[in-house]
Amino acid sequence: MKRTLLTALLIAPLALLHAADAPAPEPVTIVAFGSSTTAVRGSTTIYARLLQEELRNVRIINAGVPGNTTELARQRFEQDVLRHQPQIVIIQLGINDAAVDVWKTPPATEPRVSLERYEANLRHFVQTLKSKNARVVLMTPNPLRWTPKLKELYGKPPYQPEDLDGFNAPLGSYCESVRRVARDEGAEFLDVQQAFVEQAQKRGVTVDTLLSDGMHPNDDGHRIEADLLRERILALAKTHGLPITEGPRRKASGEFVTIHPLSTDLTHDSPNPTVLGGGLARRKDGAVMSVYSTPTGYYSKPGTTWIAGRVTKDGGKTWSPESVIARHADCQPSHPSVLTTRDGVLHVFYLGFKQWKWKGVNPTDEAQSDLWTTRSRDHGATWSEPQMIFKGYTGASNGAIETRDGHLIVPYSHYVNDPGRLVSQASVSTDGGKTWSLSHNIDIGGAGDHEGALEPCVIELKDGRVWMLIRTTRKFFWESFSTDGGKTWSEAKPTTIDANSSPGHLTRLADGRIALVWNRVDKKRTELHLALSADEGKTWTPSLNVARGTPGGATYPFVIEVDPGELWIGYHNVPKGWNFPRARHLRISVSAVMKSVGDKLQTTTQTTHP
Repeated sequence: MKRTLLTALLIAPLALLHAADAPAPEPVTIVAFGSSTTAVRGSTTIYARLLQEELRNVRIINAGVPGNTTELARQRFEQDVLRHQPQIVIIQLGINDAAVDVWKTPPATEPRVSLERYEANLRHFVQTLKSKNARVVLMTPNPLRWTPKLKELYGKPPYQPEDLDGFNAPLGSYCESVRRVARDEGAEFLDVQQAFVEQAQKRGVTVDTLLSDGMHPNDDGHRIEADLLRERILALAKTHGLPITEGPRRKASGEFVTIHPLSTDLTHDSPNPTVLGGGLARRKDGAVMSVYSTPTGYYSKPGTTWIAGRVTKDGGKTWSPESVIARHADCQPSHPSVLTTRDGVLHVFYLGFKQWKWKGVNPTDEAQSDLWTTRSRDHGATWSEPQMIFKGYTGASNGAIETRDGHLIVPYSHYVNDPGRLVSQASVSTDGGKTWSLSHNIDIGGAGDHEGALEPCVIELKDGRVWMLIRTTRKFFWESFSTDGGKTWSEAKPTTIDANSSPGHLTRLADGRIALVWNRVDKKRTELHLALSADEGKTWTPSLNVARGTPGGATYPFVIEVDPGELWIGYHNVPKGWNFPRARHLRISVSAVMKSVGDKLQTTTQTTHP
């Protein structure tokens, strides 16, 4: 008995050693085969993407093509599915097959693909895949709901425009066909129609809230499909010995936001409907301060909002009670940011919003949202008298920096006329914030209340230049450089960093790299992304989605490094509009970022640095 136990103890470490040396299994190839409800669609987070994020050791190939019937899909079956030699294939087709084009002249009277032919095509797909030892998951089409546009096109028999479920009329028999084929051919079956109805009832909403346009699932709809598929795929993996495991799930941050699995939610609670401002600063004593405006938004009565702060001394586990930083009787102090300078002084910058007013091609003289600052030399116990550093209509305060030679640089944008547009500028202080001078405008042209050079952020580069990254409506950030501490700026030019019309934010890490947090163009404001650069912004790691908000997005970021390798990010979720935004915060380590994107610098975006 003792010899057996000793042998087992000796073998166990050797087995572990060999297991550690064993090569990782090849990823399991999964093809998502379908039409526009499967394909990449604008900023929607589709189920194929969610599966790639949430399953380990899989390679998801999206073979969705908009407008496809099973007849059209059959023509590309070899090229788009079979050549990948998939182990699992997800099939969702039928909405286009069942469509009766009553909007045509003359009106169609039959579906685009007959029920018999539809079923024959499904059987062909399943039988062919089974002959190649692939597992098949058949999904019914998602339910359809009327919109005014769809009623205009399809509001005739065989559709039933007066019935809430009347756009589904021809589709029901096609869903039954999917069930029949799955049963007869031994394929997996998922009833997406029923799942949407059940989830809508569970949430107390209607099915149309799970669709973007009456036909295509929105983020919530794709979430339902992804959950169904993930469970079924994991079951298939267990049954058939496929090396698929469940990856870490995204974490909830409030009702509408999910954050990266390797991040930690730090959002402090608030009894108020508005918490506007994601600004964060590490105080000299090691505590972290969050600043924001509350309790209501821009369009409340003057004097009813204030700039507030809360402090955490335990890494965000608990936060101090709210303290008031600044109040004004004649405006709405809003959207602050905060900076700790090397001497330990806290500087808060914020808007003094009065009103937005536009007439014709220009803002009116009544449009006013001045830029203010206040500072504290005692860790926020007391604050200086607020000081206006720019008079006019400015966009959101987007942070500030202290350069190596002690200059304070506050970037912002403001309106100019003829035509009305936004230009970027900086206020500069060389005496610790006592006095301020203005740089010249950075003007990229444009016309409109959200056109031009908007809401910039800045960072000092290692060569002493200051780099300004500028929000635009042109699908890319623009940039400008200063060689004199922010007093003058180069002509702005476009970068190749794709960006939605939203501001980004930059910070310098202790190891010398730069972190950028922003909204990428393809996801609009739905997703907040983080990337790192080791060469002063010339190239970047692949971006990592750190926060996703549906509805209300995850936008207007602010990022700092609290301790070496530890990033804190503030941002906003705006499900009820900008009069009721909710600032949120998270923490993520640089090592977690590199683990997620691969510890290898790859050029995914490149600026135009000389």
